[in-house]
Amino acid sequence: MKPRICSYYESRLGRNDGNPLFVTHVLKRDYADTIEFHHLVPDPALNFEALGKFDFHLWVDWGEDALKDVLPYTPIACPRPNAYWASDTHLGPEYRFQKADEFDHVFFAQQRAVEEYGRGDWLPHAVEPDAYNPAAIYAHGDDAVAKASEVYRLKQWDVGFVGHLNDQARIDALDRLFKEFPNSWWASRRTGRLFERAADIYTHSRICWNNAIRDDVNMRVFEVLATRSFLLTQDVPTIHELFTDGVHLVTWKDMNDCLEKAHYYLTHHEARERIAAAGYAEVLAKHTFRHRVKRLLAVAGMVKETL
Repeated sequence: MKPRICSYYESRLGRNDGNPLFVTHVLKRDYADTIEFHHLVPDPALNFEALGKFDFHLWVDWGEDALKDVLPYTPIACPRPNAYWASDTHLGPEYRFQKADEFDHVFFAQQRAVEEYGRGDWLPHAVEPDAYNPAAIYAHGDDAVAKASEVYRLKQWDVGFVGHLNDQARIDALDRLFKEFPNSWWASRRTGRLFERAADIYTHSRICWNNAIRDDVNMRVFEVLATRSFLLTQDVPTIHELFTDGVHLVTWKDMNDCLEKAHYYLTHHEARERIAAAGYAEVLAKHTFRHRVKRLLAVAGMVKETL
């Protein structure tokens, strides 16, 4: 009999993206032959007698603390044995550290949260290539190869960014950046959140820009690289443990440094595309949700971790 794993998150409020969805996608796609997987809404009305015994329970951060006034119920405590992957400890540490107390195994997307909480492991964000792969999106039909090649060749904007304007430092930085490079494109996470739309913006930008909220190695880092695009990202402490500056991506320390590097790479096409290609190869080799799920399953004792 196959082991039974369950993951819990709310998916009925119009938002069904991010880490919980991608973990579910990988478990259904890659482990259907070896694991019986279920996704459940963590509603107290769940009938576990009818559902049967689960061998392991996963709780992947779905921002439920921000939904407490929207949810028509108070989420259940996650049954055991279990594991928790917290995504936003840089934004809401108190809730996530308290939540982590419910779990046998704890992972944090931000490395410093491991030290602050006192236990657990660092499990950075990742990307699902099926979602952020413009070649796969466009490459259909008899001219698939030609279409895929054309997607990667065309560059419409000098600088592209997809993200919320929810931080004054980010707003000020983008204002300066776009004044310097008027041929740029911005989309909010609300209008650009669909995977295809975000991938399209990244792919058609010569430079994809990123900054971090409170030193987070955010999901945008991995998403941009997965579209085989050049990433110019804010220098944060742990990014150098994942990627090599000048090889897989390029970091900036302040806006003067950012603008100088943007000017350089906009005029040095071969160097820019070489870095984009290396970043693409690195993210697919080490930083997909397949890699992260394998780590979670290794903790559960259901796979051997060989990564």
